[in-house]
Amino acid sequence: MKKMLSMLLVLALALSLCAIASAEEPVHLIWWVFANSEAPTDWAEVEEALNAYSAEKIGVTCEFKYLTAEQIARSMQTGEPFDIAFTCDWYNDFATNASTGMFLDLTDIINEYAPELVASMPENIWGGSYYNGRLYAIPHMKDYGLEIFWILDTDYYLNQKGLEADHYISFEGIEDYLKMYKDDYPNDYPLKIAHGGITSFANCLADWINQTYLIGLDWDAQGTEDELKVKSALEIPKFVNRLKTIHSWYEKGYINPDAALTEAIGRAVAGVVQSGQGWFGAETVWSNARQKASYISRFDGPYLSTYSLRGSMTALSSTTEHPKEALELIQLMNTDPYYRETARYGIEGKHFVRNEDGTVTKTDAGINNMSPQAYGQGFYNVGAIEASAFESVPADPDMWEKVFAGYEDAVISAAMGFTFDPDPVLDKCAAISQIIQTYSDELYTGTTDPDEVIPQMLEEMYDVGLQDVLDEAQNQLDAFKAAQ
Repeated sequence: MKKMLSMLLVLALALSLCAIASAEEPVHLIWWVFANSEAPTDWAEVEEALNAYSAEKIGVTCEFKYLTAEQIARSMQTGEPFDIAFTCDWYNDFATNASTGMFLDLTDIINEYAPELVASMPENIWGGSYYNGRLYAIPHMKDYGLEIFWILDTDYYLNQKGLEADHYISFEGIEDYLKMYKDDYPNDYPLKIAHGGITSFANCLADWINQTYLIGLDWDAQGTEDELKVKSALEIPKFVNRLKTIHSWYEKGYINPDAALTEAIGRAVAGVVQSGQGWFGAETVWSNARQKASYISRFDGPYLSTYSLRGSMTALSSTTEHPKEALELIQLMNTDPYYRETARYGIEGKHFVRNEDGTVTKTDAGINNMSPQAYGQGFYNVGAIEASAFESVPADPDMWEKVFAGYEDAVISAAMGFTFDPDPVLDKCAAISQIIQTYSDELYTGTTDPDEVIPQMLEEMYDVGLQDVLDEAQNQLDAFKAAQ
């Protein structure tokens, strides 16, 4: 009898210990992250370090799955399980997923589960994360205001030509710089671009209602009675004139003749003039990417719109079984310097080293094996910023505080928070999109003449229902404003 009792006690103790061990097992999540091709080579090692830290801090571990746009679309369509995912307008489409119930409504839980995260963010960043008045994503604290810059080669323009840096060159004004280089190097091209055109050239021409269908609001109409007039971008003068300018540059030999057929051009091999959406201070990032000292000049912005605020966000799956833990992990990513730096730069001492001024410098292993798309992970203003590789372009450790302060005076769209639902005219939208795809590569690169192509495009687009799409978008926007 005593032996039996002892055995029962041992069994009970063993079961108790198993229960305790089970209760202490961390919650395991799946986080879908944006990738151009695949995960960084050393990601497994980095993920192990992240999980060791998060398991101890909040009792959560995570598998980060790096997916291309095509891969994540396929995974969403097949219902593959996930807990957290990167989303925006151009990847893992936010509006579609929010409207179809794929993303979890965070409105009533965000303050309870992630109060530190909420407290770290200004009110003006949240507008794009709402759909029909409900919160479905967490915006990223990065360059959430639209500012578009020229990126110019320091060695050529400042050192060789003796120019002074001008930080406000208009879009059209860059032609003097293009001509200067072409005159010196007639067999080369100062503006080398791929089929999508000059990077970010269209981002500030209109407050995009939907860029896929080229419908939006004219920024030049802000503050007038037409500020809420939905138009085709092909009928917005500034957009059309910009396309005409690009065409003239192509004809003058400033743009590579194979641009419309070129899939991509890396910054390190592109021309002495480039462009991009960024911020004052991003010249350090672009200099590192170009592997050449660069200075920058803004030609558009800053603007705040639903489109700009949806440039980079994180959402939760509506089927996640762990919304509390998922929000806690997102909070950790965006408030804890160690976790954020590890996710962005890798293992200290192997992938990066820390500098006396608070910046970090990537090692060769970091450059080659640990360079994720950091904007797809989370905030930019948490943890150290990357040092510049060039003395003439020093990094500013306080850069992000200055960037965010600059957005306080940004032009704010009158349609802030509006989301167009294309479902009522989806067949017509699809037809319009197909027409745009047929012409866009050659149009955006200047290969074809806008005076000839745009009338043809508009005729075809109106034939398949462009007016109905414009009317539907206008009715939805008017109803949205009336409800406010």
